[in-house]
Amino acid sequence: MPEMDPIKNMISATDPMHGDPAVPDGEATLRRILTEPAEFSDSLPHNVFSLADRKRRRARLAGVLTLAAAAVTAGVLVATNLGSLTTAPVPAGTVTPTATASPMASATASAGVSPSATPTPTSAASVPAATGPVACTKDSVVGVQSWFADQLPAAQVAGCAGDWMALSMTASGGQTDTGSWFWMAKLTDRKYIIDADQPWANMPGWDQAAANNERLTAEQYMDGQFASKGIPVELRTALVGAPEPGSLAARGIKTYQYWSTGYKLAFNYPAAWQLAGTAASNALSNGEGTSLTDSAGKEVARLAFGDTNDWTTSGCLNNAPYKVLDSQPMAGLPVDPEAPAQGAPRFAYVAMTSAANDGGPVQAGIGITNRIAGQDGIGCVLDFAVQGPDSLKFYSFADRRPLGGATWGLYKFQTMDEALAFTRTQAYKDLKTVITSLTVTKVS
Repeated sequence: MPEMDPIKNMISATDPMHGDPAVPDGEATLRRILTEPAEFSDSLPHNVFSLADRKRRRARLAGVLTLAAAAVTAGVLVATNLGSLTTAPVPAGTVTPTATASPMASATASAGVSPSATPTPTSAASVPAATGPVACTKDSVVGVQSWFADQLPAAQVAGCAGDWMALSMTASGGQTDTGSWFWMAKLTDRKYIIDADQPWANMPGWDQAAANNERLTAEQYMDGQFASKGIPVELRTALVGAPEPGSLAARGIKTYQYWSTGYKLAFNYPAAWQLAGTAASNALSNGEGTSLTDSAGKEVARLAFGDTNDWTTSGCLNNAPYKVLDSQPMAGLPVDPEAPAQGAPRFAYVAMTSAANDGGPVQAGIGITNRIAGQDGIGCVLDFAVQGPDSLKFYSFADRRPLGGATWGLYKFQTMDEALAFTRTQAYKDLKTVITSLTVTKVS
């Protein structure tokens, strides 16, 4: 092979595709091209991209950038509307775990975004304030005065309403102060506080309310107590209830009780009536007791006991006919077993025709007696009294004692028929109900 031209050799040496400076045989090369089978390929080397691939890559990149921009915008809007995020309170006694680094966090940090500060472990978080209703039990009650702790075991929760609790208390039996009352506790700082120095600290029981002397029913009286002590009246039923259905208090009836030496005297009367002093009573009795006035303030009866006067032995100006218009046995009333024979104790309504100088023409008396015969007759001084044992002596419950003599009773009529018609009035029925409710009980 003839030697190559020096210039041609230099050019061949600089060709990167050929490391061999020798020049191939041109005829052999042409022959190989023309005779060997043709092989074609449209594939490009792995590091060479076609024009179509480059267009697709640019489209994908533009889409990704658009989505990223939208996400950033949405994040800004959410942060603007919701404000900063707050972490829920950590329950007491727990420790907040330290954040653990992840590959994503490392990549983000290396990209130039500062990672969030690691939370400081917390050994104890603040305990939220207790919520919900306070239990309506004695465990929720605290007494300001130390002595109340001794009374609390005997108390019974009567009710809770609003910011109040009522506890029922009962005194021991056999005493003149026997009865019940309510301690009132006020809700303060999630405790029901009882402070005996406050005007609202106690409330009378229903037995005391029923015995009020203010012409009020038990419920009217209790409502007045609530109002005067600053407790909402509308809470009364929920706190202390109401008189037992069917009881005297629920029916608007009060009870008077009096303890004498060895005996208890009691009677019932309408709530609108009132007990009164005995100074102005028409009943000529020297004993202890009480007068009773009706809803109009008129005295209608007097209870007395321990009197030593026996009016049947007194003189009179003249005898006059009388008639028993109504009578009812009262066998439970005690009598003196050593006294001269008398009639059985009973309620009686007696009318007597009076003489002209006694203010006639017909006078009437109402009360208990065992000394007036149960038959029409002639009489002078009719004594409305029962001769009882021991300290009771002569005891009476009547509008007038005695009937007859210079001074007459409360009821005056023109005729006996008019006196009889009085028994059909409500005033008479009420008075009879009161007088016949009298009980006299021996106590130790």
